[in-house]
Amino acid sequence: MWVGGIKRAGPMRFLLYANLIAIVLLAGSLARLYEGEPLPWRAQRHETVVIPAPPKEDVAAVPSGSSSPLTIEQIMALQLPLPNPARSPSEPDRAPEATLERDIVILTEGAYPPFNYRDESGALAGFDVELAQALCVRIRTKCEFVAKSWGDLLPSLRQGEGDAVVASMLIPAPGRESPASGDGLILTNRYYSTPGHFAVRRAAVPPAATPAALAGRSIAVQAGSIHQAYASMRFPSAKLEAFPSLGEAQQALAQGKADLLFADRNALLRWSASSEGTCCRLVGPDYGDATYFGKGAAIVLRMGDEELRDRFDAALQELVADGTYARISARHFSASIY
Repeated sequence: MWVGGIKRAGPMRFLLYANLIAIVLLAGSLARLYEGEPLPWRAQRHETVVIPAPPKEDVAAVPSGSSSPLTIEQIMALQLPLPNPARSPSEPDRAPEATLERDIVILTEGAYPPFNYRDESGALAGFDVELAQALCVRIRTKCEFVAKSWGDLLPSLRQGEGDAVVASMLIPAPGRESPASGDGLILTNRYYSTPGHFAVRRAAVPPAATPAALAGRSIAVQAGSIHQAYASMRFPSAKLEAFPSLGEAQQALAQGKADLLFADRNALLRWSASSEGTCCRLVGPDYGDATYFGKGAAIVLRMGDEELRDRFDAALQELVADGTYARISARHFSASIY
């Protein structure tokens, strides 16, 4: 309004001054907040502040009585996680160690090279034994190995004379019975597989592994074996040459009396890495039809020992992943048999 020709200050200028003062006071309060000083309106009173949980998220509860180096207001402002009083800030997060709280006894045969046998000193050796030793180390327990005859392995397990059988015991499958199919037993996942495979002479150019490509080709097999039965079904136009033993079938391939040899992959790996098998090499894929070749070999345990079974399964996957399994396998078969 105008008074005597002069414009007098009105309410708008007063509100402007009031806003400027409020901004200055707010800036001072924020400075105190980040410096860790209590705000003026909280300096003389204490109250419990409940932090509401964000929607659709889990927030860990803070135990009563625990103290934080920052005030509640600072944590909310900086969006820092609440401290965990149960762990030192310098201690790294780590998974709990899986340690078996008992020693175990491993039963094996000791008469089935290269899987399990006695070496020159009389000690148990072989792929089964080395792999079992690595599994025991991985689950951090002490293992004792005891040799039993094949027929006594499972009875001894049932009677509590051992905790696990590691002796190339095959997993039961339709058409391929196994002693491990009895009641009261549980099995791990396979620790090696048993597929069929082809071998040829090293200088030969192998044909494609198809029925048409193998038509008329001579394939050496062991008479009466699952490999003869599978080759007859899968490659009906091939010419199968059946020999009384695997050794004779291998010799036939080495001497050029057959174009290919079809047999157990693990046996062929072993043979081709020996002085007798330097003539030949493996070619093509694995043939793993479980109806013919089974599901592989497993560790056998008593029912009720599922914890040990699960630990073995987890440890086996770790050995495969970090290359330990391949190194053990290569010492006996020249390649992985997993």
